[in-house]
This record gives sequence, C-alpha cells and structure tokens, in this order.
Amino acid sequence: MKFIVSAFSAAALCSLGFADEKTPEAPKPAEPPKAAEPTAPSGEKIYAPTALEELKPLKGKKVTLEGPIVKQGENKAGSIRYLNFTDNFRLSVSLTFFANAGDGKFTKEKLAEFVGKKVRVTGELTEFNGTLQIKMTSIDQLKVVE
Repeated sequence: MKFIVSAFSAAALCSLGFADEKTPEAPKPAEPPKAAEPTAPSGEKIYAPTALEELKPLKGKKVTLEGPIVKQGENKAGSIRYLNFTDNFRLSVSLTFFANAGDGKFTKEKLAEFVGKKVRVTGELTEFNGTLQIKMTSIDQLKVVE
C-alpha cells in the first residue's frame, strides 16, 4: 500500500511540476505555392485552348495558347488545313492554315509533325461558324514546348 501511495504522490508531484510548461505547438504545414499562370516571353498570359468562355471576349485580339495537338484535318477541297487541340474541334480553339498561304509550308506532312506534341501558338483569335480559331499566317507561329 505504501508503494501505491508513494507512486501516486510521485505522479501527482511530477504532473504539478510540468503543469506550467506548455507543449510547443506543432508547426503548421506550409501551404503549397500557388502555380503561377504561364506567361509568354512578352509577358502576356498563355491560355489553354479549351478555355473557350475565357477566350470568347478576346476575339479580334492577339492571344497565346498552349496545349497538345491531338488531331489534324483539312476541308474536302484540301485548301484549308487544321490542327486541333481536341478530337472535337468545337471544344477548343482550332488552328486554321490556308494551303495557299504560309510560303508553301502548310503542307499536310509539315503539319503532321505537330500532332502529339505540346505547342505554343500566338495569333489573332477569330470566330468562324461559332467556332474559335486562329488563322495561321506563318509556320513560325507554332513552337513545340516541353
């Protein structure tokens, strides 16, 4: 019994001795840094080609887009060629190439080199039949990015 009382008394004294000490708070985890919006070398914002609601008000202005090219196409006459960021061209901005423009560099073979690659493109955003597009004037507007 003495042992139990002694143990109890020792425990009580120990707890009193530490009652004034504060347990240090664990540091709060740091918030992850917010991803900066990508910008073009000129400092302009880079848009996702699928951000149609954000892009619609920018019709007639020069914009920079970045994303993977998933599909290539052309009209029945072969006079207009396309690079698309989505399988359904209505879900993203299309890149439109007039075969008779671009110093003959808008060939099917040349445009096929961009399919499956992430590109950055800058040009004037226009609309044709309710679909946003950039009419390409030079192959140099397309840059493959990592």
